[in-house]
Amino acid sequence: MTDAEWKAGAARAFDWFLGGNDLSLSLVDPETGSCRDGLHPDRLNENRGGESVVSYLLGLSEIRQIARLSEGRAKFVPRLA
Repeated sequence: MTDAEWKAGAARAFDWFLGGNDLSLSLVDPETGSCRDGLHPDRLNENRGGESVVSYLLGLSEIRQIARLSEGRAKFVPRLA
């Protein structure tokens, strides 16, 4: 698996929280910072447990780190002696 394939897979997995799921609904409430526990077949689960919030925040941290690293590499231009 290439770096690009891994990054695309990570983004696709994280997008599940933001609406890239079977119901096309975001589990995250940006106003409160909460995250729903999951999906029912026809609706969001209204429970918002600590584990869900922690999972979302860990995923967000990783996605942001990937973006920072990718940004840094794109801006890096090696000097030729």
